[in-house]
Amino acid sequence: MPNVTDQQINILIVDDEKAVADVLKDFISDEGRSIDVCHDGLEGINHIQNNLYDLIIVDLMMPKVGGLDVLKYAKKANPDVLVIIITGYASLETAIMAVKEGAYDYIRKPCKLEEIRIAVNNATDKIKLFRENRGLLKEIKDAYHELMLLKKEKKADKKISSINFFSSNMPSLHYLYNNNCSPNNTVDKLQALSSLKESGSLTESEFKTFKLNLLKMINPEEKQ
Repeated sequence: MPNVTDQQINILIVDDEKAVADVLKDFISDEGRSIDVCHDGLEGINHIQNNLYDLIIVDLMMPKVGGLDVLKYAKKANPDVLVIIITGYASLETAIMAVKEGAYDYIRKPCKLEEIRIAVNNATDKIKLFRENRGLLKEIKDAYHELMLLKKEKKADKKISSINFFSSNMPSLHYLYNNNCSPNNTVDKLQALSSLKESGSLTESEFKTFKLNLLKMINPEEKQ
């Protein structure tokens, strides 16, 4: 299996004419490209099963398994793979079919080698751009994930730090629960609690709870 790196472009050439396949390999060989060659469609599918390719150049008409079958299998195995169809039996029908199956390019024989070079170079540029975009997208997703974690942590910290069970204007626990209080002092406390409820510092349920405790201090038998 080719060594897959961020820079290397992995290419498969499938052509039943050995001489043509070998010429293509030599012509498009370049630094940063790893190129495999096979000479029938079935062998091409076997290569695709066992390797991850970025670009496949395949002849349309081959015995047993044709180029369209290789194209279909390749796109199923890896939807991102680019496939260039080369054929000496070009027709509008086969061209449309190849495009529908996801072919990147469709070149008719006899073709100039320079035409092949341009198609391969364009495909290579597209593969590199796709990798860069995928890398940027991953960085954005990672950054967003980290941002969400930080926001959650800050929100939790803020929530903890903002928890204030008793308002700064609220009587202290000692003041509210001092059993040694006179009736007059209790009235003052009830008035203070009422003021706190009116100002919004105490909820209705909190007011009732404190009121009940104050009344119990005066009369332990008091239920309300």
